[in-house]
Amino acid sequence: MIMKAVAAIRNPLSLTGDTLTLLAWHIPDLVAYQHQPDEWWLAPLDDDLPLIRLNHTGLDLLRAMNGHTAVGTLLEQYGTRICGPDGQPGSWHLERWATPNYSLCYYGTEPPGGHRHKAKWDVLLQQVREGWSGQDGFEGEHHLEEFHHHELTESSRDDGHFDLIETTVSHLFREPSEALDGLTYGRLLMRQLRRLGWFVPKPKVMLEIGGGLGYLAQELGKDLLPFEKQGVTYLSLDITQPFLNLQVARAKAGGWNVTGTRANAEQLPLADRSVDLVIDNENMADMTPVQLTKQELLSGVGVTTQHQEALDWIRRLRLPIEANPPDSVIFNVGPIRFVAELWRVLKPGGRAFLTEFGIEQGWPAPVKLPGHTEYEVQYSHLRQAVRWLGFQERYLSLPQFLGLKPDTKVLCTGATYTIQRFCQSLNRPFAVRTYSEKELQQALGDMLPKLQGLHYHDLADPAWFGLQDFKVLLLEKPGGTPKAQFTENKGYRWYSQK
Repeated sequence: MIMKAVAAIRNPLSLTGDTLTLLAWHIPDLVAYQHQPDEWWLAPLDDDLPLIRLNHTGLDLLRAMNGHTAVGTLLEQYGTRICGPDGQPGSWHLERWATPNYSLCYYGTEPPGGHRHKAKWDVLLQQVREGWSGQDGFEGEHHLEEFHHHELTESSRDDGHFDLIETTVSHLFREPSEALDGLTYGRLLMRQLRRLGWFVPKPKVMLEIGGGLGYLAQELGKDLLPFEKQGVTYLSLDITQPFLNLQVARAKAGGWNVTGTRANAEQLPLADRSVDLVIDNENMADMTPVQLTKQELLSGVGVTTQHQEALDWIRRLRLPIEANPPDSVIFNVGPIRFVAELWRVLKPGGRAFLTEFGIEQGWPAPVKLPGHTEYEVQYSHLRQAVRWLGFQERYLSLPQFLGLKPDTKVLCTGATYTIQRFCQSLNRPFAVRTYSEKELQQALGDMLPKLQGLHYHDLADPAWFGLQDFKVLLLEKPGGTPKAQFTENKGYRWYSQK
């Protein structure tokens, strides 16, 4: 049993008045499963709702939602006809399918974003998420901490939370994947860190921030030999106790000498200069945001202590502010606090690997997830902060850092969620992860030919997961022991000290 975000209750639409004149589009990438000769399954967005079962008439109704047909016309053609084995007529489906809980179709005068030939379905997805949660815009400066501190309980311990609520890159690649040359995300990350020379000499104290379900710690350890982990203390730090318990258990399975600490990464309970290496994987969007008004930005005076702290950072870092800023903006005060804490706890020569989705211009925007909202990281602000603190930094995209092949074909993530629901109804195991065509065939076998609407995307395609939006900051605190550098020429090594 997993914790599920509660969807906002939505009444069926009233098929009267202006609603009848709206055009209907079915959502792209819908996956249907043919369970019987005249029975197809589809999955609503709300997994508390049962699967939608359609006969051929119901499937024709869905296909007729092509952006050229009005709701009223569909009601005339299908309203009284039985559209599935459960006996509901077309009118029952037309009243429900366009609500956020179902999200099988969209009714409007124009496609999402106003693009008739290429509808902006990402705009629709944002609308769906807002409708799902019943929340719009900024949700307050304490909501994220409350969500991870209190709302995630022992029922959140299995993969379901990251399958359904906040899927991460590392979660999609927690199993060996063709897209990563047969490696997991954790093993590939370890190999990249070793290529950087970050394990020569090996760190004595490693700190992982917000390690989710512990797969990363486990896989990092698998890519090292036992003697390479000897003498290394692995610290797992998380604000969510059920996750922390799993992190410790899986870190031990990976061969680490591990200690778990429940804490907020914006206030690390660690001594100054006590850590050699920090790994922070997709956490900064969960850190504290503040919403500043135009008046606060222009005057430099905050209405609360936290707002004043944010304004002081903006002034201290000399971040650019528009001559005529918006009425309100969001500022990532949490990530700024976090990197300041990293500067304090890292030893001279210590390093940090940070990755999260984000932007390089403008102000951060909210990203709606079921149950809570995260906030983009503004990387030009964050990079200015780490330089001001004194870090040496390197900045690149996550696919570039991992050396991923951008044209590798992988299954649409929406399809994986849907297939998992079908498999649950059939009592078949199926994990939400990254699948190539070959891997999907191995996972599904004879079920695969019965699925319609599967789409594969290039790994770099924003329609898959938006990997290019995930950035990496590599930080090093100056002052470590000088390392011998050498060049090779005809088999001879020429050393120098830096």
